[in-house]
Amino acid sequence: MRTRDRCIAEDKLFNYYERQNVLPTFGNFKSSAELEAYANQRRELFSDKLMLPPRLFRDADVLEFGPDSGENALVFAGWGANMTLAEPNRHAHEKIQAYFAHFNQTSRLRALVLSDVEGFQSDRRFDVIDAEGFIYTVQPTKNWLGVFHRLLNPDGYAVVSYYERYGGFFELALKAIYSAGKALTSRPALETAKTLFEAKWDSIPHTRGFESWAMDVLDNPFVRYRYFLDAAALCTAAQGQGFDIHSAWPSYRDSLDVYWHKKVLTSDEKLLRATRHLDRSRLSFLSGRKLYLIGKPEAVSAISTSIEALVHDVDRMIDDPFGDSLPRVIAKLASLCATIRGTEILVDDQPDLGALIATLESFRRIFCAIEQRNMTGITALTQSDQAFINTWGQPAHFLVIRKHAEEM
Repeated sequence: MRTRDRCIAEDKLFNYYERQNVLPTFGNFKSSAELEAYANQRRELFSDKLMLPPRLFRDADVLEFGPDSGENALVFAGWGANMTLAEPNRHAHEKIQAYFAHFNQTSRLRALVLSDVEGFQSDRRFDVIDAEGFIYTVQPTKNWLGVFHRLLNPDGYAVVSYYERYGGFFELALKAIYSAGKALTSRPALETAKTLFEAKWDSIPHTRGFESWAMDVLDNPFVRYRYFLDAAALCTAAQGQGFDIHSAWPSYRDSLDVYWHKKVLTSDEKLLRATRHLDRSRLSFLSGRKLYLIGKPEAVSAISTSIEALVHDVDRMIDDPFGDSLPRVIAKLASLCATIRGTEILVDDQPDLGALIATLESFRRIFCAIEQRNMTGITALTQSDQAFINTWGQPAHFLVIRKHAEEM
């Protein structure tokens, strides 16, 4: 392993942000109205998507790993939670304390410790653990699942968000294009990134600058295939560590499943139904749209295998944009488009299917321009192709797991 690769492998995500001297989620809330607007977004996520209503947090003991500047912790405190925060980036601690003081929530901040997930020690047990935006980088997965199981009360919940392997395809593809662009021009990296992606970035509402996004995605060494988690594998690992799946977004339960309400499924039966559903959801995860695979299991497996190979090859392009994986990516994009056209797919809005095919075709044209080392052609497509500009995929997934009630 090369020295640089070894350093990255031994590094942690918070070290990356420490070196950048930034707090990636800092919202700089100054007024109660700003905080309340953010709290309303969180209420929507937790109540309607994750099935964790705010009243569940009232007087609950909540442990948040990696709170960064503390916006989410403030919301939990506002819902009545008693907060223990484990933040390994020392630069964040002053911001957290200032936030809690400014919004009169200091009494809810029970502890603020300088620790990451694996280094955290406590004899206390918690009702809820929250770890958003970084947990996928703590590997192997069984490490953090074991920590959560040890620290949770029976029937306690753990909330995580992470990069899902199939949903992260477009993030990896953007990094591959960026890597090629840097190799084809002598301009500074940020200037190259803006040339390639500023039109795409400006097409959506956002509360942070382009530079922050570039640091968070394009330059982030942890936004890579080797860190991304497969949803089905994660659910299987969680069950093996003594958890049940409570909820997820996108949903990991088959919402079309129907059976008698008094029927009690075993944990293995629940997991089997969930993994079958997840197999059929991989195209939806990749596209960020409802494109549910309803064909025979063999056809579903073939598409899943094709997507897996495509994601892996586009990731390899990040390190070697003009290498052997480039022609494979071009061929697999064309093949995936053809396969999708001939596959049974449940879709509510038929234009969504056409939009995905158009997007895959737009990326294929960009990669063809990369193969020709045509920077002018690459930028012409990234600055004007609407299918490319409008698509972001579904990289971030939320999962809520619940510790088995009978375990003490």
